[in-house]
Amino acid sequence: MASLEIHPKTKKQVDEFCQLLTEEAELLLSKTFPQTITEMDMLLKKSLSRPDLVKAPLDIPVPDPAKEEAKCKKREEKEATEGMKDKDSDKEDKEDTEGPPCGPICCNKHVEQSLKEVKPQINTLKEKLNTGDYRQLVHELDQYQDFELRLVVLEIRNTYAVLFDIINKNYDKIMKPRGDNKALVY
Repeated sequence: MASLEIHPKTKKQVDEFCQLLTEEAELLLSKTFPQTITEMDMLLKKSLSRPDLVKAPLDIPVPDPAKEEAKCKKREEKEATEGMKDKDSDKEDKEDTEGPPCGPICCNKHVEQSLKEVKPQINTLKEKLNTGDYRQLVHELDQYQDFELRLVVLEIRNTYAVLFDIINKNYDKIMKPRGDNKALVY
């Protein structure tokens, strides 16, 4: 096999590069990997293992039923006064659109009165339940994301540990390769 001629200057540059690369690899193996593994382990033990940090209090106001009823009454009064103004101008148009097309339907006055009384309470209860559900969903989402973060940190730590173990076990083979291709490693 023919040998390739390399200038001494180029050979020196390649040797310097190989030496620099070797020093960086040794630094990575001796300090960076163990330090990163330790940091990830400490992060898992201290910060990510505290469930009380995940459930932070939410400042979502719960609507006051009395205030909500007062707002609804004001809104209804406002709509009624505005409706009176509009009724005079569009009285003919509204007569055609009021009620079902077949004419007025008889209904149970007792049921109609009960519906009018219960409807605001149902709306208030619905708003409270929606707020409570939202709070629960926020806490569940926080717990899920905390769990996902723990898994990511565990995966990163384990990857560093496996890589450190592989390099450490094969350190002699990497630094002193055998065979014809030993120049290809560094």
